[in-house]
Amino acid sequence: MEQVLSEIWNITQPILRAAICGEAISDECREKLSPQTLKAVYKFTKKYNIAQIAAVALLNDGKTEIDGELEASFKKSLYLAASLCEQMDYEYKRIGKAFDEEQIPYIPLKGTVLRGYYREAWMRTSSDTDILVRAQDVERAKKTLTEKLNYTLTGGTAHDISLSSPGNIHTEIHYELIEADRAAKSSEVLLNVWENSSPQGNGFCYAMSDEMFYFYHIAHMAKHFENGGCGIRPFIDLWILNHRIDFEREKREKILNEGGLLKFAEACEELSEVWFGSAKENEFTEALERYLLNGGMYGSIENMVAVQKNQGGGRLQYIFHRLFLPFAQLKNIYPVLKKHKWLMPIMQVRRWIKMITSGRMNRTVWELQSLKENENSEMNEILKRLGLNNKNKQ
Repeated sequence: MEQVLSEIWNITQPILRAAICGEAISDECREKLSPQTLKAVYKFTKKYNIAQIAAVALLNDGKTEIDGELEASFKKSLYLAASLCEQMDYEYKRIGKAFDEEQIPYIPLKGTVLRGYYREAWMRTSSDTDILVRAQDVERAKKTLTEKLNYTLTGGTAHDISLSSPGNIHTEIHYELIEADRAAKSSEVLLNVWENSSPQGNGFCYAMSDEMFYFYHIAHMAKHFENGGCGIRPFIDLWILNHRIDFEREKREKILNEGGLLKFAEACEELSEVWFGSAKENEFTEALERYLLNGGMYGSIENMVAVQKNQGGGRLQYIFHRLFLPFAQLKNIYPVLKKHKWLMPIMQVRRWIKMITSGRMNRTVWELQSLKENENSEMNEILKRLGLNNKNKQ
């Protein structure tokens, strides 16, 4: 399976590079594009939600023959991406106008900002619109969306709430950017996001400084990496952020170093240059590539187990950590602990009961059984290189 993934990726990679950089597909790549291979490329890129990017290069290449059915599939992915982008932009403007009227300061996050740097905005799709507000404004923001714009509340976590528009466009209103005890010391740095953002125009929209936005992107990648993988799209974003906008490298490095993510950022930048630039691959980038491809778009359980086991110091420590979550993580599941830490033993038991009744205990048992299979030195070396080998548990 790993070999097949690698072979498909080696063909897909130059296609994506051509689309992102606005270049033609190379003759070397084109020679490998048989009808069967093209179907594999479509299936692969659709899985990673980047089929519309591949479509740009393939449909504009006059020398690549694509059968009618597959051509229709690529065109459909392009049209759907463009339609979704237009709908999300429309809803974001509605939200922005409503927040301006209610005088609610807000900061657009992730894809809402990133797609503005792509050659075409619809090349960078998102599953939802992410917006940050201050914690004290969350209830006002929720009331504004539900009462003024007819949004429906669909869920929430310890750091955001989820809502859906009448047209089924999803929005997440964040009031914290990342949980404590995730991605090195990133939560400490991101507490200062408002101090590192400035108002745009006459409304209540704020924009992060370049270095803060870059740090947040890296922190989000690191968080998902620890969960088993972050897919391919964040590396495209990373290449875009390093090639499509002006920035001061010293400022980015300073804040990354403060958050303990400088090594992680440098390693990810190196891989992004191998994939979409002109850098040559090496033993480390090949190992990192294998991890990411095996993790899929949102990460895999196998990868997550391997990472957490190595971060935790071994098999026994991992088992203990899975059974007894540290306070910093448990409070994200049960926010009541933020004010009543003495409830921690009760919440541990409540979590166990929920795991049993929801069937999640089967997954946990599977994780514990798979530990021996994941005890390898390659993961430990990857984590050392990324600076994620010593997780700071609280």
